[in-house]
Amino acid sequence: MAQSQLAAAATDTAEASPSGQGECAVPAALDRESFKQVLNLLALRVPARQCADMMKAFRGFTLDRPRLKCIVNDGQPPRTDTKLLLLEEGITLESLTPELRKHVEGAKLEVQAHQVTLDYSMLAADVVLKRLLPEGVDAPSSFETIGHIAHLNLRDEQLPYRHLIAQVLLDKNPHLKTIVNKVGSIENEFRVFNMEVIGGEPRLETEVTQHGARFKLDFSQVYWNSRLESEHLRLVGTMERGQVLVDMMAGIGPFAVPAAQKGLTVYANDLNPRSTHYLAVNARLNRLGEGVRVFNMDGRAFLRLLCDTPGGPAEEVRHQREQQRQQKPAEEPRQAEAAAVATGAGSAPQAAAGAVTGAAEGAAASPTAAQPAKRQRTKEKTSEEQGPVPPVPEAFAPPVGGIMFDHVVMNLPASAIEFLDAFNGTFDPTAWAHRPLPTVHCYTFKRGNETEADIVAKAEGYLGGSMEEGACTVHTVRDVAPNKLMLCLSFRVPKAVAFNGRS
Repeated sequence: MAQSQLAAAATDTAEASPSGQGECAVPAALDRESFKQVLNLLALRVPARQCADMMKAFRGFTLDRPRLKCIVNDGQPPRTDTKLLLLEEGITLESLTPELRKHVEGAKLEVQAHQVTLDYSMLAADVVLKRLLPEGVDAPSSFETIGHIAHLNLRDEQLPYRHLIAQVLLDKNPHLKTIVNKVGSIENEFRVFNMEVIGGEPRLETEVTQHGARFKLDFSQVYWNSRLESEHLRLVGTMERGQVLVDMMAGIGPFAVPAAQKGLTVYANDLNPRSTHYLAVNARLNRLGEGVRVFNMDGRAFLRLLCDTPGGPAEEVRHQREQQRQQKPAEEPRQAEAAAVATGAGSAPQAAAGAVTGAAEGAAASPTAAQPAKRQRTKEKTSEEQGPVPPVPEAFAPPVGGIMFDHVVMNLPASAIEFLDAFNGTFDPTAWAHRPLPTVHCYTFKRGNETEADIVAKAEGYLGGSMEEGACTVHTVRDVAPNKLMLCLSFRVPKAVAFNGRS
């Protein structure tokens, strides 16, 4: 969804009933004053040193409300020797057990009336929404948080109240600035769903942190699922420093970035140009240098490029790089001229250009330009102006025989298993003769009555060959929906598949 559409959705105040629903009475505005309530309670004056014992003795009868304490100060200014133990609303001395009444009498505890005023700020979001929403319309039970954004999946009966729900969530969660609701299902090749901003700022670029790694993203343009954080950590934990990871469907880098932080060399690819943009941004954000190389290709073509598969793109890329090297001597005079401009030498027009270049490079001479925040903004602006990430990094060309790597991650559960055919006949037998073939970690879904054996058989069908006996492990990641599980298949590429048709 375009940013302008998101902004329009955020300011839309029309409350249209969903198709098939009758007209709903939706409050025009949230009346926070209407939530004020005075509780008339009984309070026991107890010795300050005995508060813990008294709370334990009167358990089940003391005030039990969110954000309220059952032990409060006694008087104004507060006394130092006593506190007030507040009983729940409706509790009287007569409603206490005989043992507790004897305890009150035996300890000579003074009993007095006490008032507590509840207001909107003291009530949890679910309590507020329960009062606001009509019977039969439940409050959202949970939502995903992505930086300052809350992502809801509202049901049809909740849609007429979406702006009201969003306002309450913004009030009760100060760290949230934007509330979005998912519209439709993920049906495009980039795994991005349509969304409507139903509250707060129409600002969809945000930043999240997972286990010390920072990730910048535009939630409307890329795929992100915060619920997979533990899975990212689990899988990267199986890899070792110094190994090489190929991330075929890398997104914005939830596997690639922490793997590079751990000391792996990562070749990361995604088909979505916006994902690769943020993947490159995140590699810089986490200061990974050459630890992550970013590609923007089809997953099959990416794997064949790295493996130098005959008939694949590797030969063409090497040819292009050779042409670039041959053209380089012809470009050297122009580079020397540019260097002269940067130092202020040359003709008058060149000197004028050199003044601009020198001002940019000598930013430290200007107090304003030397501010770190401004330098950061300049870098971010420049990365956007540079345009999309190229399909293949500049100056990259795979060696003859291909890149040697240890792991492959295929994080596209809806269709990654179909890409397993890319491994068939892709590897050079000579190059891989004296080292183990890589381990593949393929994410997929298991539906209905399917068994793990069914999923493994399906994977073998796409591979075009059988896995080695006992070589495949199946890890259950999470429940996605009723009768739908997300799995991770981990197996070493079989030699018969990897070298199929190659001598």
